[in-house]
Amino acid sequence: MKHAKLCVFAAIAISFFPCRGAAFDQSSGRSAANDGGRTASESRADDWSQWRGPNADGVADGRNLPIHWTPVENVHWSVQLPGWGTSSPVIYGDRLFVTTQVEKDGKKSLLTLCLNRGDGKELWRRDFGLGVDQQTHQKSNLAVNTPAVTGDAVYVAFGNADIARYSHDGQLTWVTRYTALFGDPKTAWGYGVSPVVLGDSVLLPWDHHAGPCYLIGLDKRTGRIAWKKDRPIGTSHSTPLLVKHDGQTDILVSGKNRLTAFDARTHAELWKYGAGEGPFNGEIIVSPIYGDGLVFLQLWRQSPIHAIRLTGDGRPPESVWVSERPGPQEPSLLYYRGLLYSLMDNGVLVCLEGKTGKEIYRKRLAGDCNSSPIAGDGHIYLSDNEGTTFVVKAGREFELLSKNSLGERITASPAISGSELFYRTDSHVFCIAEKSSAQSARRSQPAQQGAR
Repeated sequence: MKHAKLCVFAAIAISFFPCRGAAFDQSSGRSAANDGGRTASESRADDWSQWRGPNADGVADGRNLPIHWTPVENVHWSVQLPGWGTSSPVIYGDRLFVTTQVEKDGKKSLLTLCLNRGDGKELWRRDFGLGVDQQTHQKSNLAVNTPAVTGDAVYVAFGNADIARYSHDGQLTWVTRYTALFGDPKTAWGYGVSPVVLGDSVLLPWDHHAGPCYLIGLDKRTGRIAWKKDRPIGTSHSTPLLVKHDGQTDILVSGKNRLTAFDARTHAELWKYGAGEGPFNGEIIVSPIYGDGLVFLQLWRQSPIHAIRLTGDGRPPESVWVSERPGPQEPSLLYYRGLLYSLMDNGVLVCLEGKTGKEIYRKRLAGDCNSSPIAGDGHIYLSDNEGTTFVVKAGREFELLSKNSLGERITASPAISGSELFYRTDSHVFCIAEKSSAQSARRSQPAQQGAR
């Protein structure tokens, strides 16, 4: 292991502190600086490097994914995490990264863990210190934000609006604490936005009920604010979406009962869709998705679904359709093979035609659901809060293929890497694979003691 220079910390309550050291990408055996230009959305084919995967849409095809499992059957490995959380796992090369919250004797610790993708063995865990605590909903805690990984960095955020950068071998580069910069808004539910990596910065908005609010890009090297744009007052837990179209890249940001587009290169505001202005207007959790030239979104929680078509040259989008009935409050939408799947919070699956918004079917699967669905190999994977994942055949006819329980609550969204599924329950990570695929993966890994 190549060692980085030690970082000496003073007064962890300060807003940010860069720690200088040589980052090294151990999975590739070369200096991570050689790979540093790749953003999370430009990672390798088997990587699941950010919230909902490389395209932030929850889709990965051509993988030979399993559709049947139990807590012991088709489980390649499982690991119990310290504490618990609801953030989703991310994967880059041979490493899996996940966050968790531990509470002991009334003291909270916010941890980042790195596991070996092949056998679940813990490689390192880090704690950069708890800043200002925030109240959260009882079904969640501060380990709610999904990390984003690039070739030379792991960006982790938590529900108290602290964000940090680690190297792949766990060296802390910097920490930025929004409450130290902008004051404590005393949120009711924490702060659920996940970081998004741009070419020149790391995106983490600051949208809440008290104001002021900003769209913020942090310098990837130092964690200092590289740029920021004023936003109306209003709470949003929706992770922004990067969309490449018509020779440009847009940042699409939900909240304030509207969708706002910014140019990813200049950061200039391009257009707004929706009539909301705030304050306290349009709290939203679900993230927008993009497919076949259309963006599918909601303007606030439990509101109708909108489909819009993006145009070039910074012009406003064209409205294509608006659903007659509301969409979900927490699970984000899934667009797959021309159909839009909406998993409602009460466990009902709704399938809409992507081009027209026409409802094709509406079927009950389970009870409460908070996890966002994923898709691959013609299958839709949908999990409920009891820990059961329903595998539904993709298409216009509803067909339930299997029900698979892991015996513990699932609210995080799963990850796909290679031919394996990675599920984070409250306090475990499971690697799910067909036995033949798991054996093949095991043969390709160095001999190590398993974690299960």
